[in-house]
Amino acid sequence: MTDKAKNEYQHNDDGTTYIFIESKNRQFPGKHTIIIDTEDWDKVKGYRWGIFANATNRYPYAATTVLHPDGGLRKDGYKRMTTLKIHHLVLGKPPKGKVVDHRNHNGLDNRKDNLRLLTNQQNQLNRRSNKNSSSKHRGVSWRKTRNKWRAQIKFNKKPIHIGYFTCEKEAARAYNKKALELWGDEHILLNEVEDD
Repeated sequence: MTDKAKNEYQHNDDGTTYIFIESKNRQFPGKHTIIIDTEDWDKVKGYRWGIFANATNRYPYAATTVLHPDGGLRKDGYKRMTTLKIHHLVLGKPPKGKVVDHRNHNGLDNRKDNLRLLTNQQNQLNRRSNKNSSSKHRGVSWRKTRNKWRAQIKFNKKPIHIGYFTCEKEAARAYNKKALELWGDEHILLNEVEDD
């Protein structure tokens, strides 16, 4: 089904709804599918959804632009606008000090069982490495001056040096070990490291 002003969508027998997007976003161009619980359709159906991402995001989010709640005009005379993310409509705007996290790292999967409220620190623990990182592993980076892989982790906003390693996988395992030591495994995303 479709509404020319909105997105095409499909209600499914399993209680989910797909919302289809054609994106021109530089990081994530092409066709994408937002997933929501059908029971949340009334919350989101009044908007035209698109892709929201910045240069460091490994995956896109679904968002739209709405009038700023405080109203007013910009310096150029146009109305003030703000970004509204679909996960904030589904789960509600998080209280101060909390963020909405996507458990499966798919920012377009906005079913309620995939969303949870975390502190910013917990959310950082569950993030993948940045898109432009020198390593595919979290907490690992290449140090050209030493010709080695460095493992590092943040704790209470302070970086902790774990060590330098000749093998990228070894550095990733050292990161995992330190992460489990500091936080346990409730919210942290550990590196998936294949055995040699």
